[in-house]
Amino acid sequence: MSRSLMTGITGLRTHQQKLDVVANNLANMNTVGFKSQSAVFSDLMYNVARGASAATEDSGGINPQAIGTGVQTAQITRSFTQGTLESTSQIFDFAIQGEGFFTLAGQSNDNVYSRAGAFSLDSNGRLVDPATGFLVQRMGDVGEGADGGVAFQDIGESYINVPIGAPIAGEASSMVNFTGNLPSSSSPPVAEVLQSFTGFSTSSGVADGTTLLNDLTINTTDYVAGDVIEISGTNPDGTPFSANLNAETATLQDLVDSLNGALTGATAALAADGTLSVTSDTTGEGFLSLLLRDASGNVGGSSFSANSMFLSTQGSNGDTFELSMEVFDVRGESHRINFDFLKESANTWSVTADIRAESGVLIDNSVLNLTFNEDGSYGLAGLTGVGDANIEIQFNGITAPQEIALDFSGLSHLATDFSITQMQDGIPPGSLTSVAVSTTGELTGLASNGRAIPLAQLAIATFSNPNALDAVGSNYFKQSMSSGEASLGSGMSGNRGQIMGGQLERSNVDIAQEFTQLIVAQRGFSANARTITVSDEMLEELTNIIR
Repeated sequence: MSRSLMTGITGLRTHQQKLDVVANNLANMNTVGFKSQSAVFSDLMYNVARGASAATEDSGGINPQAIGTGVQTAQITRSFTQGTLESTSQIFDFAIQGEGFFTLAGQSNDNVYSRAGAFSLDSNGRLVDPATGFLVQRMGDVGEGADGGVAFQDIGESYINVPIGAPIAGEASSMVNFTGNLPSSSSPPVAEVLQSFTGFSTSSGVADGTTLLNDLTINTTDYVAGDVIEISGTNPDGTPFSANLNAETATLQDLVDSLNGALTGATAALAADGTLSVTSDTTGEGFLSLLLRDASGNVGGSSFSANSMFLSTQGSNGDTFELSMEVFDVRGESHRINFDFLKESANTWSVTADIRAESGVLIDNSVLNLTFNEDGSYGLAGLTGVGDANIEIQFNGITAPQEIALDFSGLSHLATDFSITQMQDGIPPGSLTSVAVSTTGELTGLASNGRAIPLAQLAIATFSNPNALDAVGSNYFKQSMSSGEASLGSGMSGNRGQIMGGQLERSNVDIAQEFTQLIVAQRGFSANARTITVSDEMLEELTNIIR
């Protein structure tokens, strides 16, 4: 009878342990990253009442008879199935979608591992578990400045610095990209031209440079010795000029030569059709004028008014389009720069840059030969040396000049309106304001100036046998002799899951399953209690036989 009592006791004990496991699961149903457990039973050793015997020629074999001594808890397993991810919008809340554990170090520098990623910053700006102060661990050299970036992490240390508010240097402008359209219908610059109303001629036809003035059809009386033709007018810049020509033996070429000797900034020429022209040496609006007349007292004379000079081509500077933008020097200081696009010919433009004197001076301020194909597509830009597709600025207070490359490949030359936008790669100074995490677990600092700076790589651990990890409380596990060594890596590598920012993993406790297990534990406990009760009653009956 005592055997059944003891067997019943083992049943009570194991079902009590099962109840304890279920109770712990339900207690942690809202614990971040909690993984539920389950109890697995096995039977105890057996008392052999009769051994087995082998069969003979005359009789069969005998089966053994053995009576078990109860039940025991063989193991308490943990389910590492994925818990539901819940969005929190907190920048330091991380979750793992898939396998893996966050790695943290305590005061003794012993690593612990957790699925709960509810982290925050301590007073020193280190990423920690605020419930325990354990430091979140990193791996690799991300954030140490090895790639020339900002060095926020201490070399040789595995904790993670997140210096919110730290100053972030800007970046100097090195490239400007232009996109849009320059109107193909724009007019190029034009030089001002004066021209005689008709070509000079003689009775036999068109005059040329060797024709004497006396032979011109406009000559009314032949010139004699001492006769003078007075030449006067204004240069393109508005200044006056004058000259005298001895008329008796003068030819049209002599007239042209006298004009060229008197003119400044313009050139006289005689065309094949006898037309006299004066062309400004530069484009743009001018003030050209020319008057030819006989001096008073001349014997001979010509009717110059019958073939007077008129403005055949109005000078213009060509169509110009202007845009303005900010660029940044090596200190991140902003400077305003203006670009003028000037139509030079049918398919060619030039670009001139200008900057305020208080900012600096332009060493190379022009881009020449911005050329488009006939279909309006971009062709090429720039010459060799000054006039290439770069500008060079000497900013005040900075020793080295700064070169900025200009990219015009995004421009077209079509018969539509002017429309250009520009984008440059410079960045002003700022400060670190926030943090983002990638699916691989790389932390990136986000600065107020728009820069994204690599901060650190979270160390994600995996184990060959995660079920053998020792649970030590506070959502932590420690490796055991059976779990294997921690293998550290980045998220999405090996069998590690992806890291989700602004989310936390909820407990994977299945309430319906746990309530079912509660009933199972209760029934098992009740049945074993009944075994003890019946055994007790039978012992009592046995005692009463003596009476």
